[in-house]
Amino acid sequence: MFLTSTYRVVPTMGLVALLASCSNTDYVIRPPAPEKLPSIENPIRGTADSIINVPLRVDVSGFLDAVNNPNLIPKKFDHWESAIKYPKGGEYTYYAERDDFLIEQSTYPIRSMGPGLPIRDWWKNIELSGGTLFLSAPLRYKIGVRPPSQDPDSAAQCGDGNEWPKHATLNGSIAIGLTPHYGVSGSLRSVTVHSAEPCQFLRADVDLQQAVNTALSDQVKDGLNTAVSRLQAVSVKAHAEDVWTALRRPIQLEPDTWLLLNLDKVRHTGFSRDGHGVNSILHITAHPVIVHGAEPPISSTALPQLETEASSPDFRGVTDVEANYSERRPVAKKFHVLADARIDYLTLSETLSKRLRGTRVENKGHFITITGVGLLGLGDNHMLLRVEFTGDARGYVYLIGKPAFNPMTEMVYLSGLRYDLETTHLLQTTAPDWFPDAPLRDSIAPKIVLGVTPMIDRIRDMLRTGLYRTLTPTVSIRGLVTSIQGIAVIADIDALYVRTMSNGTLNVLASPEP
Repeated sequence: MFLTSTYRVVPTMGLVALLASCSNTDYVIRPPAPEKLPSIENPIRGTADSIINVPLRVDVSGFLDAVNNPNLIPKKFDHWESAIKYPKGGEYTYYAERDDFLIEQSTYPIRSMGPGLPIRDWWKNIELSGGTLFLSAPLRYKIGVRPPSQDPDSAAQCGDGNEWPKHATLNGSIAIGLTPHYGVSGSLRSVTVHSAEPCQFLRADVDLQQAVNTALSDQVKDGLNTAVSRLQAVSVKAHAEDVWTALRRPIQLEPDTWLLLNLDKVRHTGFSRDGHGVNSILHITAHPVIVHGAEPPISSTALPQLETEASSPDFRGVTDVEANYSERRPVAKKFHVLADARIDYLTLSETLSKRLRGTRVENKGHFITITGVGLLGLGDNHMLLRVEFTGDARGYVYLIGKPAFNPMTEMVYLSGLRYDLETTHLLQTTAPDWFPDAPLRDSIAPKIVLGVTPMIDRIRDMLRTGLYRTLTPTVSIRGLVTSIQGIAVIADIDALYVRTMSNGTLNVLASPEP
């Protein structure tokens, strides 16, 4: 019986000693989870003055038919048999023939878009001519002169006989514009003759060449004025409405991912020559964003009236091909898209756990080892970090920080990392003096860094394909992403969002028929 009693007492005393040992060295901390903070919405909003460049074909065929109609503007100017007196005595005659008028390119300098741009092949033949439409027609002519002496031997002529006819160019300059209702307006500015091979006579005091040039110009003006009136019936409104309707629709980039252009206003910036035709250059102001979820509804905004006033100095535009005429000010060439890259907290927690698991923190001869990390959204743009550990103490603690973004490194980190109130209270009232509260925080803070480059690259890839597509049988877009960068980070309750800004160009190709 003694042996039996002794057998029972010894294990009991060992258990007491073990519990006493645990109470001295094994500190357990399990603070309650902090309450959620109010959620602050950070809706993504598009930037101002992001520009979509829209060249619309202007149908000037009726106008060109009119200027090349010999019943309206002659093609032959015959004063060879009927002499004209000039002020200082004597007479002169002339004969001229013209070819068809063609639309000429601008005399303004063109700025290159630079090599290697995909849009270059489409844009290279377009040259802005400001608010002026230039016409030209090759001209061949001859001039004869009889001085007042009535001496047949003193008569002179050029451009006939053994010589080839002299060459010149008949030039017309027409001011054109668009009305607020997208109609074309036009008025004749000038008609001139440029003599590539002027006639030179012995009498230096008689400028017969200028007299003939003026006579030719005067005969063209009335007909050209009548032809210009044909422009008043031309409108680009139907084409503009097709583009506006196509761009109002959400553009699907991926399943449940949409690009909204958020159109605002339309501004006319000038005209351009395109082959033998004319384009009207419109700039549509937009506020593009990328959103996630179900397909958003189509914007119900109708095509606004056209803005024709000169832009403000900070107006942002897209095209590099600009003319420097007096009624337009320089514009930038940017198209911007705001997008939020979503990163769920489970993914972030797994990443941090792999990085921090096994980290050993020592203080005053004691240690703890991190076994896991969890990251959650706390609200009010704050994040909650739960750090689990074992060793001479076990359990977990909560730390709070606010996400911050370094755009140079494309890294997210937690600024102002601190223990939450309940954890702080336990550490101040019950923790042994060796518990490494400060060393623990200081050792993990530099390691809580999250790279977001893959998320930013994904947005770039989505835009590269999404901005180069056919929207309707008559409307296509051609976009180019030149740069993208993170600009902010937002901690929502359900996920972390890295806000990005993409820069580039967006051009529309519109045709009147499929």
